Amino acid sequence: VTGPFGANYLMPNHNGSNILMICTGTGSAPMRAMTEFRRRAQHKGEPGSGKLMLFFGARRSEELPYFGPLLKLSNQFIDKHFAFSRVPGEPKAYVQDKIREAGTAVVDMLKGDTYLYLCGLKGMETGVMEALHDVCAAQGLDWSELHGRMVKEGRFHVETY
Repeated sequence: VTGPFGANYLMPNHNGSNILMICTGTGSAPMRAMTEFRRRAQHKGEPGSGKLMLFFGARRSEELPYFGPLLKLSNQFIDKHFAFSRVPGEPKAYVQDKIREAGTAVVDMLKGDTYLYLCGLKGMETGVMEALHDVCAAQGLDWSELHGRMVKEGRFHVETY
């Protein structure tokens, strides 16, 4: 099995950049790698103050074990938002719902030197884009213009399947 490698889905070269990660299921793999890279850099004392924010969607919390070490990271290191869509007795929650709930924090990140990574099920793309539009509009930010600029600057990355 082969796939894209090292051409488009690369993290920023400088640790001062913010990273906004949105993923479902196995789409967490590149997010785990990026987060671990930042964790190791911080552990070595390398300079960098970029924020990390993660939105992760799965059917149930039992699917988190393969998500592994990210669960152990402190809230000061990474801002984590989990969405579960198949928990008995609870309403369905998706990553776009969590993006809307954290709207102000998401927009604050998007106003800075932020790279956005979206990875996982193709079906989430539309909902995520709508949620980003909505939270930006609520804060007086034009998502269409910002999205276009982020794409042009190489700060918006999508890998869905």
